[in-house]
Amino acid sequence: MAQALNKTKRRITSVKSTKKITEAMELVATVKLKKFRKVMERNQYYVKEMENVIFHLFGALDANEETPYLNEGKGEKDLVVVINSNLGLCASYNSNIFSFVSKNISKENSIILPIGFKGEFNYNKEGYEVISDYVRMVDKFDYDATEKLGRHLHREFLHGKYRSIKVVYTKYVNSLRFEPTLVTLFPIINKEEKVDIGYAPIYDPNVKTLINELVPIYLVSSLYQKLIESQVSEQASRRTAMENANDNADELIDKLTIEYNKARQASITQEILEVVAGQQK
Repeated sequence: MAQALNKTKRRITSVKSTKKITEAMELVATVKLKKFRKVMERNQYYVKEMENVIFHLFGALDANEETPYLNEGKGEKDLVVVINSNLGLCASYNSNIFSFVSKNISKENSIILPIGFKGEFNYNKEGYEVISDYVRMVDKFDYDATEKLGRHLHREFLHGKYRSIKVVYTKYVNSLRFEPTLVTLFPIINKEEKVDIGYAPIYDPNVKTLINELVPIYLVSSLYQKLIESQVSEQASRRTAMENANDNADELIDKLTIEYNKARQASITQEILEVVAGQQK
């Protein structure tokens, strides 16, 4: 009986120790979530306006004007930037991306550029062709690091190395809902709806020059927004996972405490019965 009591007591102590860790992780995830969400909300308006400007410029191109951004590159494969995390314990955040990639990205026609160690390990294991130059970027990324990646992607596409460049990231819907999403960066799909405003806009120096100047800026800002949104999704997912872990720990502690008290009560009752029986003899 004493051995069973000690075993239950050790389990209670172990669960309480684990709960301290999950509570700390929940707190850290909450702080990071608030930080990244503020950045995401500030940045998304800029990205939206930049997209409007870019699409408007492409819509203003003359029919005889050519630009490489609207056509597929000469390469045989697509380059797909996939954003995962470095760490686990974030519920289904990574597994949802893995499942989405396996269903939507062809191994024969694509090259994966993973951001995050979890992605690099999985895509190598799954047999994808992987470029690991930017895998550590999610560790501590900033706009400068994103700009470096953006310049690389821009240069590779213009040199015709890839047929297209895409991004798989986790779109943040709300604190409980995150959607793996595929976006094509190059070639740019023009979404501009031409509206007759009664006069022709004046572009200085000209539309094509503005496109060449602004597309790299648009590319970096769009990448940065997707990285930030993935970070928000990761931290929200981790916070929810740790919150659930804490709730489960509380339930388990309550269950084990009841079990311990019942066993202790039975032990005391048994001792009393043995004392009474001994006196009767």
